[in-house]
Amino acid sequence: MTLSSTLRVSPQITFVCCVESGALEGQTVRMVESLRRWGGQFANAPLIAVTPRLGSPLSRETHRAFERLQVEYLSFQAKSKYSWFGFMNKPFALAAVQEHSTSECIGWLDSDLVFLGEPDQLILNEGEDFLACCTDDSGGTTGPEHPSEPYWKESCQAIGIDNIEDLPWITAHLQGTRIRLYWNSGVFVYRRSTGFANNYLQACIQLLNTRIANKDADIGIFFTDQVALVLTVVKMGLSWQSLPYSHNYPMQSLIHAEWYNEEQLKAAKILHYHDCMWPHFWPEFINCLRKTHPSVADWLSSIGPMKNEAPLHWRTTNKLLKHFRSRKQSAYKKLCQVI
Repeated sequence: MTLSSTLRVSPQITFVCCVESGALEGQTVRMVESLRRWGGQFANAPLIAVTPRLGSPLSRETHRAFERLQVEYLSFQAKSKYSWFGFMNKPFALAAVQEHSTSECIGWLDSDLVFLGEPDQLILNEGEDFLACCTDDSGGTTGPEHPSEPYWKESCQAIGIDNIEDLPWITAHLQGTRIRLYWNSGVFVYRRSTGFANNYLQACIQLLNTRIANKDADIGIFFTDQVALVLTVVKMGLSWQSLPYSHNYPMQSLIHAEWYNEEQLKAAKILHYHDCMWPHFWPEFINCLRKTHPSVADWLSSIGPMKNEAPLHWRTTNKLLKHFRSRKQSAYKKLCQVI
């Protein structure tokens, strides 16, 4: 399916996200609707939702929602031996949009985001090529004594960065730790003319070709796309700036008791809610929003918690696909060098 000729082109930014049959459909629709409601100057920006690999079709309800919200939908099957790796959807989607969009800037949005107010920092100033937020230090390295340092060194070599010291230092918002340059890949903006998308895709493929995994069992290859994001920007010599915490504020049920900050949520413009909209955490999530963003809480309360609304036969197909891809990933990881 190709992009239609009716695509509205912005002289500034086009947003891109991924969508697949199942729970991701509901997340994507909610994310876009929140952008249209509370995105301010970005509320009417073009947005392209991409399905870059084989899978069950989206529901008619999702297609109707996309039409109502003026979302352009692009579906194709990327030719890659790594299509089993879900995070590859991101660079494949961006590379495809690179060929279609004429916007000055491209903004990536994960589907598990909610816009709470105008994200006015998503604008590249003159001389800037890239924006992203260093939300936390998970998967990063604090330097030579850190357990993840050897993995980062190998990753640099794989991408063609000879010296890890070429990575600048940055402070992770959540923990306040000083780490080598590292960003969360849930929200970022780049200048399309730099050719970043194709370089990012190539970097992700190079890292996977190298078959290295972080020795931290909870990380492994999980953050490959985030590591590639940093290394691509550094290797290309792009001029970057950090997004404030308000533009990718994280909430997650497992870290909520220790890290939740009501004042930070109140200041947030983009909320990265992870698993917080699912039934097990829904009451606490809505309670937090009622105290900080009551209009958003009212809207979400009228919708209810997340659920997989795909028809039963497609859910069955999706489970089979997930099982097949999980086996492919397990086979890949068995051949990885753990560093």
